[in-house]
Amino acid sequence: MKRLWQAAMEALENGIRENDLFFDVTDTSSPYGEATVKNAHTPYGPDEGSVAVNPYYSYESIFGPVIKTGKVPELTRFLCDMILHHLWKVDAFSGMDLESFYVRFLEADILQGAFGPEVPVEDFTAGEIRLIAYYYLRLCRTGNQERCFCDSVRSLYRNAWVNVREEGSVVLIVNQASTPADERRVAALQNIFLQAGRVCRVFWDIPPGIVECEETPIGHFVLF
Repeated sequence: MKRLWQAAMEALENGIRENDLFFDVTDTSSPYGEATVKNAHTPYGPDEGSVAVNPYYSYESIFGPVIKTGKVPELTRFLCDMILHHLWKVDAFSGMDLESFYVRFLEADILQGAFGPEVPVEDFTAGEIRLIAYYYLRLCRTGNQERCFCDSVRSLYRNAWVNVREEGSVVLIVNQASTPADERRVAALQNIFLQAGRVCRVFWDIPPGIVECEETPIGHFVLF
Protein backbone atom coordinates (compact mmCIF):
# COMPACT_ATOMS: atom_id res chain seq x y z
CA MET A 1 0.00 0.00 0.00
CA LYS A 2 1.50 3.32 -1.08
CA ARG A 3 0.67 6.85 -0.11
CA LEU A 4 0.41 9.52 -2.79
CA TRP A 5 3.88 10.96 -2.21
CA GLN A 6 5.49 7.49 -2.18
CA ALA A 7 3.97 6.60 -5.56
CA ALA A 8 5.08 9.93 -7.03
CA MET A 9 8.65 9.47 -5.75
CA GLU A 10 8.75 5.91 -7.12
CA ALA A 11 7.75 7.14 -10.57
CA LEU A 12 10.33 9.95 -10.54
CA GLU A 13 13.11 7.64 -9.35
CA ASN A 14 12.34 5.29 -12.24
CA GLY A 15 12.87 7.99 -14.85
CA ILE A 16 9.44 9.57 -15.20
CA ARG A 17 9.79 13.31 -15.73
CA GLU A 18 7.68 15.39 -13.36
CA ASN A 19 5.90 17.07 -16.27
CA ASP A 20 4.89 13.61 -17.54
CA LEU A 21 3.54 12.48 -14.18
CA PHE A 22 -0.26 12.16 -14.37
CA PHE A 23 -2.51 11.41 -11.39
CA ASP A 24 -5.52 9.50 -12.70
CA VAL A 25 -8.61 9.47 -10.48
CA THR A 26 -10.64 7.29 -12.87
CA ASP A 27 -8.58 4.11 -12.49
CA THR A 28 -8.03 2.98 -8.89
CA SER A 29 -6.59 -0.49 -8.44
CA SER A 30 -7.83 -0.98 -4.88
CA PRO A 31 -10.19 0.77 -2.45
CA TYR A 32 -7.74 -0.05 0.35
CA GLY A 33 -4.75 1.89 -1.00
CA GLU A 34 -4.18 5.52 -1.93
CA ALA A 35 -2.01 5.28 -5.05
CA THR A 36 -0.52 2.78 -7.50
CA VAL A 37 2.21 3.47 -10.07
CA LYS A 38 1.42 2.20 -13.58
CA ASN A 39 4.24 1.45 -16.05
CA ALA A 40 6.86 3.25 -14.00
CA HIS A 41 9.76 2.06 -16.17
CA THR A 42 8.61 3.70 -19.45
CA PRO A 43 9.25 7.44 -19.10
CA TYR A 44 7.42 8.71 -22.18
CA GLY A 45 4.11 10.54 -22.08
CA PRO A 46 1.43 11.07 -19.40
CA ASP A 47 -0.15 7.60 -19.90
CA GLU A 48 3.16 5.82 -19.23
CA GLY A 49 3.82 8.06 -16.22
CA SER A 50 0.38 7.77 -14.67
CA VAL A 51 -0.39 7.09 -11.04
CA ALA A 52 -3.78 5.60 -10.22
CA VAL A 53 -5.18 7.47 -7.22
CA ASN A 54 -8.04 6.70 -4.89
CA PRO A 55 -9.07 10.31 -4.21
CA TYR A 56 -11.26 9.36 -1.22
CA TYR A 57 -8.54 7.56 0.75
CA SER A 58 -7.08 10.68 2.39
CA TYR A 59 -8.69 13.59 0.57
CA GLU A 60 -12.43 12.89 0.59
CA SER A 61 -13.20 16.39 1.88
CA ILE A 62 -11.36 17.85 -1.12
CA PHE A 63 -12.54 15.58 -3.91
CA GLY A 64 -15.99 14.65 -2.63
CA PRO A 65 -17.62 17.83 -4.00
CA VAL A 66 -15.56 17.66 -7.22
CA ILE A 67 -15.94 14.04 -8.38
CA LYS A 68 -19.40 12.64 -8.96
CA THR A 69 -20.24 8.94 -9.09
CA GLY A 70 -19.82 7.41 -12.54
CA LYS A 71 -17.74 8.66 -15.45
CA VAL A 72 -15.40 11.54 -14.64
CA PRO A 73 -15.35 14.24 -17.36
CA GLU A 74 -11.98 14.97 -18.98
CA LEU A 75 -11.88 18.51 -17.57
CA THR A 76 -12.44 17.15 -14.06
CA ARG A 77 -9.68 14.55 -14.56
CA PHE A 78 -7.13 17.23 -15.40
CA LEU A 79 -8.35 19.50 -12.61
CA CYS A 80 -7.83 16.65 -10.13
CA ASP A 81 -4.37 16.01 -11.60
CA MET A 82 -3.40 19.64 -10.92
CA ILE A 83 -4.67 19.41 -7.32
CA LEU A 84 -2.86 16.10 -6.71
CA HIS A 85 0.41 17.52 -8.10
CA HIS A 86 0.22 20.09 -5.31
CA LEU A 87 -0.89 17.62 -2.62
CA TRP A 88 1.90 15.08 -3.16
CA LYS A 89 4.54 17.77 -2.74
CA VAL A 90 2.87 19.03 0.42
CA ASP A 91 2.88 15.47 1.78
CA ALA A 92 6.49 14.87 0.71
CA PHE A 93 7.72 17.97 2.51
CA SER A 94 5.60 17.48 5.62
CA GLY A 95 7.66 16.70 8.70
CA MET A 96 10.90 17.51 6.90
CA ASP A 97 13.57 19.10 9.06
CA LEU A 98 15.27 22.33 8.00
CA GLU A 99 18.41 20.55 6.79
CA SER A 100 16.41 18.29 4.48
CA PHE A 101 14.56 21.35 3.19
CA TYR A 102 17.88 23.02 2.28
CA VAL A 103 19.12 19.79 0.67
CA ARG A 104 16.08 19.73 -1.63
CA PHE A 105 16.87 23.26 -2.83
CA LEU A 106 20.52 22.36 -3.44
CA GLU A 107 19.44 19.21 -5.25
CA ALA A 108 17.26 21.28 -7.58
CA ASP A 109 20.16 23.69 -8.23
CA ILE A 110 22.49 20.81 -9.15
CA LEU A 111 19.93 19.30 -11.52
CA GLN A 112 19.47 22.69 -13.19
CA GLY A 113 23.20 22.98 -13.88
CA ALA A 114 24.17 25.47 -11.18
CA PHE A 115 27.50 23.66 -10.68
CA GLY A 116 28.39 23.99 -14.34
CA PRO A 117 29.35 21.47 -17.03
CA GLU A 118 32.01 19.97 -14.73
CA VAL A 119 29.17 18.13 -12.97
CA PRO A 120 27.42 15.90 -15.55
CA VAL A 121 24.12 15.25 -13.76
CA GLU A 122 23.18 12.54 -16.26
CA ASP A 123 25.93 10.32 -14.80
CA PHE A 124 24.31 10.31 -11.35
CA THR A 125 21.09 8.80 -10.06
CA ALA A 126 18.52 10.94 -8.26
CA GLY A 127 19.59 9.44 -4.93
CA GLU A 128 23.25 10.21 -5.62
CA ILE A 129 22.43 13.82 -6.51
CA ARG A 130 20.66 14.13 -3.16
CA LEU A 131 23.71 12.73 -1.34
CA ILE A 132 25.97 15.22 -3.11
CA ALA A 133 23.64 18.05 -2.08
CA TYR A 134 23.74 16.82 1.52
CA TYR A 135 27.54 16.73 1.64
CA TYR A 136 27.80 20.10 -0.11
CA LEU A 137 25.56 21.61 2.57
CA ARG A 138 27.88 20.10 5.18
CA LEU A 139 30.87 21.59 3.34
CA CYS A 140 29.26 25.05 3.45
CA ARG A 141 28.74 24.69 7.19
CA THR A 142 32.05 23.13 8.23
CA GLY A 143 34.55 24.02 5.50
CA ASN A 144 36.06 20.54 5.91
CA GLN A 145 36.94 19.70 2.29
CA GLU A 146 38.72 16.41 2.97
CA ARG A 147 35.97 14.93 5.12
CA CYS A 148 33.15 15.95 2.76
CA PHE A 149 35.08 14.67 -0.27
CA CYS A 150 35.89 11.39 1.48
CA ASP A 151 32.31 10.82 2.64
CA SER A 152 30.82 11.68 -0.75
CA VAL A 153 33.19 9.28 -2.53
CA ARG A 154 32.47 6.50 -0.03
CA SER A 155 28.73 6.99 -0.48
CA LEU A 156 29.11 6.28 -4.22
CA TYR A 157 31.96 3.73 -4.05
CA ARG A 158 31.72 1.59 -0.94
CA ASN A 159 35.16 -0.02 -1.35
CA ALA A 160 37.02 3.23 -2.00
CA TRP A 161 39.30 4.89 0.49
CA VAL A 162 40.96 8.27 0.67
CA ASN A 163 44.30 9.28 2.14
CA VAL A 164 45.28 12.90 2.78
CA ARG A 165 49.06 13.19 2.84
CA GLU A 166 51.05 15.56 5.05
CA GLU A 167 51.86 17.98 2.23
CA GLY A 168 48.13 18.29 1.45
CA SER A 169 47.76 16.09 -1.62
CA VAL A 170 44.92 13.58 -1.72
CA VAL A 171 45.20 9.93 -2.82
CA LEU A 172 41.98 8.19 -3.83
CA ILE A 173 41.90 4.43 -4.45
CA VAL A 174 38.51 3.45 -5.88
CA ASN A 175 39.16 -0.32 -5.88
CA GLN A 176 37.19 -1.10 -9.01
CA ALA A 177 37.72 -1.00 -12.77
CA SER A 178 37.23 2.44 -14.26
CA THR A 179 34.68 3.41 -16.89
CA PRO A 180 34.31 6.77 -18.66
CA ALA A 181 31.19 7.51 -16.60
CA ASP A 182 32.96 6.68 -13.33
CA GLU A 183 35.90 8.87 -14.26
CA ARG A 184 33.51 11.77 -14.92
CA ARG A 185 31.74 11.15 -11.61
CA VAL A 186 34.96 11.16 -9.59
CA ALA A 187 36.19 14.27 -11.42
CA ALA A 188 32.88 15.96 -10.60
CA LEU A 189 33.30 15.19 -6.89
CA GLN A 190 36.80 16.66 -6.99
CA ASN A 191 35.48 19.84 -8.62
CA ILE A 192 32.71 20.19 -6.05
CA PHE A 193 34.54 19.42 -2.81
CA LEU A 194 38.25 20.13 -3.33
CA GLN A 195 39.59 23.62 -3.86
CA ALA A 196 41.12 24.57 -7.19
CA GLY A 197 44.71 23.39 -7.58
CA ARG A 198 44.42 20.69 -4.91
CA VAL A 199 46.41 17.64 -6.05
CA CYS A 200 44.30 14.47 -6.09
CA ARG A 201 45.77 11.24 -7.45
CA VAL A 202 43.11 8.71 -8.44
CA PHE A 203 43.82 4.98 -8.78
CA TRP A 204 41.23 2.42 -9.76
CA ASP A 205 41.62 -1.38 -9.73
CA ILE A 206 45.01 -1.71 -8.05
CA PRO A 207 45.71 -3.49 -4.75
CA PRO A 208 45.77 -0.90 -1.96
CA GLY A 209 49.25 -0.27 -0.65
CA ILE A 210 50.72 3.08 0.39
CA VAL A 211 54.12 3.69 1.94
CA GLU A 212 56.16 6.86 2.24
CA CYS A 213 58.56 6.92 -0.69
CA GLU A 214 58.76 8.36 -4.19
CA GLU A 215 56.01 7.36 -6.61
CA THR A 216 57.22 4.08 -8.14
CA PRO A 217 55.27 1.68 -10.35
CA ILE A 218 56.04 -1.97 -9.55
CA GLY A 219 53.91 -4.33 -11.59
CA HIS A 220 50.30 -3.56 -10.74
CA PHE A 221 51.21 -1.75 -7.54
CA VAL A 222 51.74 1.96 -7.09
CA LEU A 223 53.73 2.80 -3.99
CA PHE A 224 54.05 6.21 -2.35
